[in-house]
Amino acid sequence: MFILSIFNTKLIAQHVDAGQDIYLCPGETTATLHANVGRIMTGRYRVESIPFVWDADFTTGQDVLLNGNIMRRDDMYSDPITLPFPISFYGRTYDQIVVGSNGDIIFETSIGATYDAWEIEPSESIPNHTLPYWDFNPTTNVGLSYASIMGAYHDIDISVSSGSEELKFKTVGTAPNRKFIVIYNDIPQYDCNNLLSSQEIVFNEADFSFEVHIKAKPTCNTWPPTSSGDVPGSAVLGIQNEELLPDTCGNYPGDVTSPTLPNRNNGVWEVLETAPEAYKFVPDANVTLTWYDGNRNVIGTGVDVNVTVSANEVYTLEASFEDCHGNTYTEFDEVEVFYAPAPEMLPGLTDDKAFCAGDVLHLDGTVQNASAYTSVAYQWADSSGNVMSTTPDFVVPATQTTEETYTLTVTINGSCTSTYDVKVTPFANCRIPEGISPNGDGSNDNFNLDYLAARTGIDKLEIFDRRGVLVYEKDAYTHEFEGKNMDGKELPAATYFYVVKLLDGEKKTGWVYIVR
Repeated sequence: MFILSIFNTKLIAQHVDAGQDIYLCPGETTATLHANVGRIMTGRYRVESIPFVWDADFTTGQDVLLNGNIMRRDDMYSDPITLPFPISFYGRTYDQIVVGSNGDIIFETSIGATYDAWEIEPSESIPNHTLPYWDFNPTTNVGLSYASIMGAYHDIDISVSSGSEELKFKTVGTAPNRKFIVIYNDIPQYDCNNLLSSQEIVFNEADFSFEVHIKAKPTCNTWPPTSSGDVPGSAVLGIQNEELLPDTCGNYPGDVTSPTLPNRNNGVWEVLETAPEAYKFVPDANVTLTWYDGNRNVIGTGVDVNVTVSANEVYTLEASFEDCHGNTYTEFDEVEVFYAPAPEMLPGLTDDKAFCAGDVLHLDGTVQNASAYTSVAYQWADSSGNVMSTTPDFVVPATQTTEETYTLTVTINGSCTSTYDVKVTPFANCRIPEGISPNGDGSNDNFNLDYLAARTGIDKLEIFDRRGVLVYEKDAYTHEFEGKNMDGKELPAATYFYVVKLLDGEKKTGWVYIVR
């Protein structure tokens, strides 16, 4: 770790992460900044309730072994088990554990294949140096307890078969977010073999936290006998530090370093299968998180902060925390939010288009402000989804003979998509008619300028007789003139002159003969 004294010094943080850079899509103006607090080695934990999850796939688990065989002996610790990833527990790193047959896990391999005490005396509540294993040296009259997870620690009997008992371990997920799970499934209670306990203890690689998921934990009201001075059905749930090792963090015992749960410490309690319980023990390093904008203004505190942006902005996360020895450190990390303006397309891109035989029709979907984005990708496809082009400029196939709608998909910054539809209509005859015969036979009945209306757009059509008198006019013309004047009267057979005013300002003039 490093202590930072200069705010604007860029440091790759070791334990805090402001997350990946955020790329907004066009139209988005808000983003959520999220802080990830990594695996800080600490001497304190907090405990919180979490949703119950049960991993019921025992086929992928490995059996817990005792002296190389499947463990089926009561009140014993297993052979050492190597963890798939190292774990920090109260500031000390471990890569092996032993599993107790009574629901406890010990971070000390020297006690493998030894006795796991079943008795829980009324005075033995967390924190207590006799829980769950006390290595007493009669010569020095000194006892030493080892770091442990008790979840729950109670007198169960793996030597009795329930028909579905399992004592296994497994690893799920991928690094750096793997979980190591120790599974106790349907283990009979001692002296009450019809009562079955099921629990799972989970190690989290991502943040060195631990979980306890209890599916069912009944109580045996006949064991141990009250004549022994013990309380029948006693159980303990919690974690506890190793005692007085110089390279551990925190002091043992102590209620600050050994979090407890109300009514789940030493006592008589049960968990019904209809109401399972789950708890998480999370490293608590007194982390303080502060977020700053690019001008070093404080914009929020805590894990998540919402920001509104109108331009690219770099935000800085400041994290102050205590290590496992009580020293305070500060780390910084940065995250940039990339703002995406709306894509600027060429005018008329989505207007209907028309083309004639022999024409070369270009559909240009170039994003005019592409420099505002980190990447822009193009794809033109027909109505059947066939990809026609992956460039912005698409040339309509000259062989097209029917109306077709082409869709341009623009992908911005790798994930933001916008689509644009263009309807293209081909015309076999793209000549202005030189004559019409409006007799109702369906052939040449009107002065058809559909191709011009579709391709360019017609502002107005005007038709004059040979004396220059206006006999017909229409705005936004397509094909309405059928040899009649503005009053609806038939015009005599003769030659007439037209003026076609297009929307782009061009004019077309010529003559048309009405045949009667």
